[in-house]
Amino acid sequence: MPHQRFQPGNIKPRYAKGHISVFGINSVYPRTPWIAAWWSAAFPGFGHMFIGKYLHGFVLIIWELVVNTQSNLNVGIALSFLGRFEEAKAQINQDWALLYVAVYVYSIWDSYRCAVEIKKSHVLSEVEDAPIAPSDVSFFDVIILDKKNPWAGMLWSLFTPGLGQLYGGSTIVGTFVLAWWIFVCYKAAAVRAWLHSFLGDFSGVHAMVDWKWFLFLPSMYTFAVYQAYASVNESNTLFDIEQVRHLRVRAENLGHLTTNSNNTIQLIATFEFSPFVEMVIHDFEKLGVPSQNIVALPLENLETQIHVIDSIHRVDGRSILDGAMMGGTIFAVLGAIYGLVWRWGPVIWGLLGLAGGFVLGLLVELAVNKKRMTLFAGRKSEVMVQVSCHASLKDHLIKVLKMRKALGYAIKPQ
Repeated sequence: MPHQRFQPGNIKPRYAKGHISVFGINSVYPRTPWIAAWWSAAFPGFGHMFIGKYLHGFVLIIWELVVNTQSNLNVGIALSFLGRFEEAKAQINQDWALLYVAVYVYSIWDSYRCAVEIKKSHVLSEVEDAPIAPSDVSFFDVIILDKKNPWAGMLWSLFTPGLGQLYGGSTIVGTFVLAWWIFVCYKAAAVRAWLHSFLGDFSGVHAMVDWKWFLFLPSMYTFAVYQAYASVNESNTLFDIEQVRHLRVRAENLGHLTTNSNNTIQLIATFEFSPFVEMVIHDFEKLGVPSQNIVALPLENLETQIHVIDSIHRVDGRSILDGAMMGGTIFAVLGAIYGLVWRWGPVIWGLLGLAGGFVLGLLVELAVNKKRMTLFAGRKSEVMVQVSCHASLKDHLIKVLKMRKALGYAIKPQ
């Protein structure tokens, strides 16, 4: 992350890195353009949501729900995959179907184009070193940029799409996803189908499901889970960027001035990016250590490997299970389609397709990138804190480091 110069906090940047408000958290995060295009092909609007253009995404999603259902496109697609081509042609409403084509192509093209432009803006924002406000307090909410676990976001969206987005701090996005999920489930009779499937009443499932609404659900469900996971990773990265800037500005302002005297020690500790870094600096100052004797600097990351699975500790921008979630989406849709005529019904086959496609996509991802990819991201030192103080404070400093989750420390006598 190149930080070439520090801009005063009261100057509005030309290229912002991110924004935090009562409506949620968004950032200029570099995403792979073809992946954005793929999500738009899977469901118009998803590609724009993937890159943070939520308003465009909302408009295109609503358009997709209206035009697709009016044209009976999902029914036509399902019948085509089942080999019933004449029935498929009879089901399609041509007046609405012809309206579909241009906007569908536009959503793919524009999501790709916007992803390219956002990557450029990200580079320029790094050069400009735009400041980020790490919190926002209003009458309605308290939004704090902190480190969250992406797997918790994914898990909540697995239970109910939208909850993972709310966990990640995206109030508007979470509300929209939750509302659209409830609406489509109601129109598709999905909850009753789910219940009957797990009770073993497979014959009743085929009769109650509304095809044109039900076939939205596999893509919607998979993307909601994926987007919750990815957005938490983006917020974690934004936290890291903000803290890097804060620590470097602090070091610049203090000028690394130290006031050493006899019987002093130097204590060096390492941390991950987290609120504990700033808390430990404050704790040291309360113990009587002068501010200029506390140096906190981010460490440059020399690791080049890509991680398939990110953790709260490490994010590399590519390790977001892209291939796995794409595979899960494709096979979930196919499972739902063929489940409309197979014995176990669309719910069971859709879930099996989701699981099978996820595993297959993950294996492909590992095979393609096996020389430069590891499965899990581990804990790494990301910040170095160096303190010069009187030797009598040593035990107090060590106690603070343990309390504030330091990864390790060393003491150098003067």
